[in-house]
Amino acid sequence: MIKRVFTLFLTLFISLGLFSQEKQRYFEDQFYLGLAYNSLGGKVQDFKENKFSYSINYGFVKDIPVSKNGKFALGIGLGLAHNSLNNNLKLNNSNLEFIQNVGSIKINRYNFTEFHIPFEIRWRNSTADSYKFWRIYSGLRYSRVVNSKYTFDDNSSNLEIDGLPVNKDQLGITLNIGYNTWNISLYQSIDSFFVHDTNNDISDLKQFRLGFIFYLF
Repeated sequence: MIKRVFTLFLTLFISLGLFSQEKQRYFEDQFYLGLAYNSLGGKVQDFKENKFSYSINYGFVKDIPVSKNGKFALGIGLGLAHNSLNNNLKLNNSNLEFIQNVGSIKINRYNFTEFHIPFEIRWRNSTADSYKFWRIYSGLRYSRVVNSKYTFDDNSSNLEIDGLPVNKDQLGITLNIGYNTWNISLYQSIDSFFVHDTNNDISDLKQFRLGFIFYLF
């Protein structure tokens, strides 16, 4: 499913980009840096967030205008994201179990790095001479987990495991709104974060991120 969506969007971006090259006057190719609060949203009764979770992402987006004045465009990019999740789900022998007494936990952290490809439909009120403008960018982002690690530590034991039982291929919806450099960023995953676990119904846990994204020219 994800591979077919990826192929469809890639074909669309390339086709529209070739079609629009002769018409456009300027491009908003951009490097970006994103900082966000990272969480696992879902209706799982025993699940609780514990301490602060974060996401740091950065990369480059190629701008493909599709209107003569450049106000409407498409974007396709490449980037990396470094993520941390802290909650009351303990990884034990490839199984996940809920920790009831979170006060005794020093560390219960999921760290993972993603390679991602954002696809965006872009609107902005920019001109070829103005770099300060309002923008609304929305779209999809494909992510691939390339590295992951689980760390647990309490008063009686500590544990480190490489390779999390997560869905390595993720697809999510993105929305970035703001002015000039400062922009609010939202991300909601479509796919479950963890691989289905027989001991707990955790299929409803999906990544949600809220933060800022900075576009750097």
